[in-house]
Amino acid sequence: MFHLSTSGILLRRVEYGEYDLIVTLLTLAHGKVSMIAKYARKSRKRFSGTLELFSEIGLVGALPKKGGLPIMQEVWLKHPFANIRGNLQKTAYASYWSELLLAWLEEGRAQENIFHLLRYCLQSLDKGRSPAVTSIVFQLYFLKISGLSPNFKECSRCRTKLESMGGETCGFDLAKGGLICQGCLSGQALPYPLSRGTVKQLLWIQSSPLKHAQRLKFTGLATREGLLCLEAFVPYHLGREPKSLKFLNRIRLQKS
Repeated sequence: MFHLSTSGILLRRVEYGEYDLIVTLLTLAHGKVSMIAKYARKSRKRFSGTLELFSEIGLVGALPKKGGLPIMQEVWLKHPFANIRGNLQKTAYASYWSELLLAWLEEGRAQENIFHLLRYCLQSLDKGRSPAVTSIVFQLYFLKISGLSPNFKECSRCRTKLESMGGETCGFDLAKGGLICQGCLSGQALPYPLSRGTVKQLLWIQSSPLKHAQRLKFTGLATREGLLCLEAFVPYHLGREPKSLKFLNRIRLQKS
């Protein structure tokens, strides 16, 4: 019988039958893993308070001899990140990140860098750092790890370097994954406009270790431009708009 013992962050939980839960986690040792928690909805002692969304847990599980989902045998809470679930906007951001991981990652393939990225960003949310800036950090590093980093160094069409571009604002081409200078647009409206200052801040995050990411202070303009660009670029490569992103946008409208 195959056994697993690892840390995991809960991405999704679905009721199964009368008493069970099927949970999907991003684990440190095995990447994305779906498991069944027997009697999790009936027993108050066995899984009490441990199977909440976005919590980091330690777990031990086993794969049945007859096949099927691994069964959770033992669970303990490591980091509850309770301040996220108590705030609707933070919950919306964490849900967006979780949906991206659920759609993007392969089952059973270890992704240690992405595990550490998600934990870092959940910690940032839990500690009260800007959800919007933290989401920019998450998306940029997620794209970098996935090999899809946007090109913020030069025009994706004529290859003019950023420092040589005319004007203070450029656009972003989703299909080419990079900047568009004003010269290449020939007077057309800028798609996903990015000011020069915003581009420099995004470049700094791309080139810096994750532990330094929160040192950068984003202006309101850079935050708005960065989110608009990344929240178009990431779903473009995903092939659909995540439902959680639609929910997040509704929350923002309510707060504006």
